[in-house]
Amino acid sequence: MNKTKFYWLIQMFCWSIVTLLSIQHIEFTDFSQSTKTIYLILYFFSGLISSHFYKIIIGRFHPDDITHLQYALFPIVGGLSIGSIYTVLDYQLYNYPDTSFGAFVVIFLKNVWKVWPWFMFFHLFRFLSIYQDRKQRESHTENLLKISKLESLKKQLNPHFLFNALNSIKALTLIDNVQARESIIQLSDLLRLSLNLGEQQKATLSEELRLAENYLSLEKLRFDTRLEYDFQIQEDIGNILIMPMTINTLLENAVKHGIGQLKSGGHISVIAKTENGYIILSVENSGIFDPRPKSNEGGIGLENLKKRLELQYGDNAFLKIVNTQGKVSAIIKMPY
Repeated sequence: MNKTKFYWLIQMFCWSIVTLLSIQHIEFTDFSQSTKTIYLILYFFSGLISSHFYKIIIGRFHPDDITHLQYALFPIVGGLSIGSIYTVLDYQLYNYPDTSFGAFVVIFLKNVWKVWPWFMFFHLFRFLSIYQDRKQRESHTENLLKISKLESLKKQLNPHFLFNALNSIKALTLIDNVQARESIIQLSDLLRLSLNLGEQQKATLSEELRLAENYLSLEKLRFDTRLEYDFQIQEDIGNILIMPMTINTLLENAVKHGIGQLKSGGHISVIAKTENGYIILSVENSGIFDPRPKSNEGGIGLENLKKRLELQYGDNAFLKIVNTQGKVSAIIKMPY
């Protein structure tokens, strides 16, 4: 049910209750049936129309422009106004034996008391509606900001990845022109796939692994026997959706800060498995992880990956790097 239908349903219900309560304060003994009916109809529609007119007036004020004093005065003024309308109806339709000012005040206060609950409900309903609208706008704004940040981070990732690949080809051109041409073909395929993934909010694990295979094949041409690698992938998880450019970011770091720093080279393992609704991606490489910060040396890929995980999953995902048995393990855990 939308807000408009709910509003009118509550309007009808509330003013029906107020109309029935009016019977307790007015003697109907000497009224004809037609007079009673007219009285009840006038009572009902007077409250319905005047309260809706009150809603229209309040609606002209933007919630951010209304002061706390105005919030307090509006229902008071509204209650006094509709109470006055009901008091006039009472005196016009029923000849009170006591026409003193004191009796008038008593009838007036009784009418104000009857309509007061409606104003409490109306302002509570209005407050909740405004609060809900604000939360939705804030949520929408946060989502747009997250998307904007994610797009910005992915745009930073692609050049970082491209520069590393170009450096590999540059080194290869000095050694073997034939392999350099082969690496250019591989780079073309790799870039096409990486750009496609970079435009997506999610990628399948199989797409990420295909990109990783292309990347490692290219780096294998550069390092030759100094680089060995293998994939340890759990069966039947290729369709799981993950953040794009995750495994490749870990591989770039493993090659640049791991294998590339070892004279004898080393081994890289790409591992993927699931556990209790989470997917765990690991890239293990030969070497030792030094947690001390380097001076202006890379790091943008992993830092961006951490930010992307935080934006996408909050506290439900993490990236950590640890030393395990002479190897460096970069581990990502995220829900799927």
